[in-house]
Amino acid sequence: MFISTVLAAQTVTIKGKVLDKNNHKPLAFVNIISENGTSGTVSDIDGKFKMSLPANTCCIKLSYLGYETINHTIDYSKIFQTIELMPKSINLDEVTVFPGINPAHRIINLVIANRDNNNPENLPEFSYVSYDKMILTADADSLMKMDTALMDTSEIKVRKLLDKQDFFMSETVTERKYMFPKLNQENVIATKVSGFRNPVIVFMLSQIQSTSFYDEKINILNKNYINPISKGSTRKYFFLLEDTTYNNKGDTTFIISYRPRRNTRFDGLKGFLYINSDGWAIQNVKAEPSKDTVGLTIQIQQLYEQVEGHWFPTQLNTDVIFTNMTVGSGKHSYALVAHGTSYLKDINLHPGLRKKDFGFHEVEVDEDATKKKNKFWNKYRTDSLTARERETYRVIDSIGKETDFDKYATTAQSLMSGVIPWGPVDIDINKFFHYNDYEGFYVGVGAHTNHKVSKIISVGGFLGYGFKDKMFKYGADVSVLVYKPSDSKINFKYYNSVLPSGGTSFFTDNDQIWNTNYFGQFFTKRMNITRGYEINYQFKIKTFRDFSWNIGLIQQTKQAFGNYIYTPFNPEVTPQTYHLTKATLEFRYAYREKIIQTTKGSVSFGSDYPVVWFKYTQGIKGVLSSEFSYSKLK
Repeated sequence: MFISTVLAAQTVTIKGKVLDKNNHKPLAFVNIISENGTSGTVSDIDGKFKMSLPANTCCIKLSYLGYETINHTIDYSKIFQTIELMPKSINLDEVTVFPGINPAHRIINLVIANRDNNNPENLPEFSYVSYDKMILTADADSLMKMDTALMDTSEIKVRKLLDKQDFFMSETVTERKYMFPKLNQENVIATKVSGFRNPVIVFMLSQIQSTSFYDEKINILNKNYINPISKGSTRKYFFLLEDTTYNNKGDTTFIISYRPRRNTRFDGLKGFLYINSDGWAIQNVKAEPSKDTVGLTIQIQQLYEQVEGHWFPTQLNTDVIFTNMTVGSGKHSYALVAHGTSYLKDINLHPGLRKKDFGFHEVEVDEDATKKKNKFWNKYRTDSLTARERETYRVIDSIGKETDFDKYATTAQSLMSGVIPWGPVDIDINKFFHYNDYEGFYVGVGAHTNHKVSKIISVGGFLGYGFKDKMFKYGADVSVLVYKPSDSKINFKYYNSVLPSGGTSFFTDNDQIWNTNYFGQFFTKRMNITRGYEINYQFKIKTFRDFSWNIGLIQQTKQAFGNYIYTPFNPEVTPQTYHLTKATLEFRYAYREKIIQTTKGSVSFGSDYPVVWFKYTQGIKGVLSSEFSYSKLK
């Protein structure tokens, strides 16, 4: 739709929006040029465009791969006019034979040669603010066009619902800062999720979206795909130069389609690349997996603009259709579809960042992120909320309060940490039961107070019984949070239990549901009856935030299993009872681990790289009745 906003002696500025004529969805990256070819632009992620034309320009030409090209007559009497393009049948799998070198290869090779220069994450630093919106609805275009007289009861219900609202909506405002080569932090300053107040949901949703198209591999929904602009891609992908356009600056944009070559086997993508001759950089990109993914289909779109002389992403779009999750039943079922959009603004390529400006976690959520008012949101929204979006918030929020969606979200977060929340207490899952050859079947219970009692101190303990060794085990502990940003805390423990002879535990074991020690003890036959006291301090250091550290002091009295003694033999030591005092130094290293820190603590979403544990133990003879001096490394 068009509006004359600036009318000068020589030029006029028009605005518009381009839609698919069949489903009325916006079309991104449509080529638009003036009738004389001197002016040109492309539509953005939302199908919108703005361009300056010579006065008295009659028409503009719109072309888009897979759609009929049209010449649109500008009607200056209209304030805003929608332009619709008709899809046409196209077969991207046609065999194209070139008499010589594929002309698209020269362009792709230039893009690959300039990839490192154009990759935003190769810049020394940058910062920006991102506004993200996601909507979950049903892929029910056919239903919305159907005559209501032909609908059954279930279809009428779905139609009435979708006429007014969607199923789910979220908005997030995030400040991101980056420093080469790997320092990255996202600070969620505002979040609004229909039916939820728990910010962990935000991070789960954000993992669907891709934010870069320059890496060797592109990650979409935690699956890696070979990038069509990776080294050697012309041997894996078939490229076809579809169109060429020009802009007011005299630069050329090459539109190239791509798909995996026939008889190749790899996780590939298909779509379109819009390559700008200024720097041979990506201007726009569309991508989706070349092979159907079980249960869903995905498409991503990215728009790049020049910022301070460097091409930088400014708009991102992700569509996910969950084909195995439907609304309705039988022939009248409709797949759920998620639409995600991101708008990057306040982009600064020289923010003057320092290492100390980065926190302890890759993602941190402000304490008041869920409490922002409309005045704040209106500052970052690209458009005001529609009546449909406002209704989605109103209805789902009311259902969320009645059903207590946050309770389920909190439970999911707790389960990831190995506990079940029960009022002011968290029940430890790994204390319910286990089996080994020494204790036989063990049943018990363990619990700790949670944030509802205190955000600083947690008190807990455990009690259990082994049916083979016929012994009760018990213990108690206190944890004091010293400094939340660095997860620093002091722990005090007492226990009277059994421990595997010669076994080693790590300070993170209790944070995992049924960790490797749980299964490793299955065939354990030798265990020591152990009474122990421990004090340890856990912390992180900003400079090494991929590391988690623990230092501790442990005093134990052990009763040996069977007839074995400490080597070398000491006749003064009673062979069945040992007193040990030991100091420990441990760390856990998880490169680029995805951790989100919320008001209720930190939650790890794992790392794409191997995780390393290290533990050094030093026995200290003569301290607290300790009888041995030794060193142990694991």
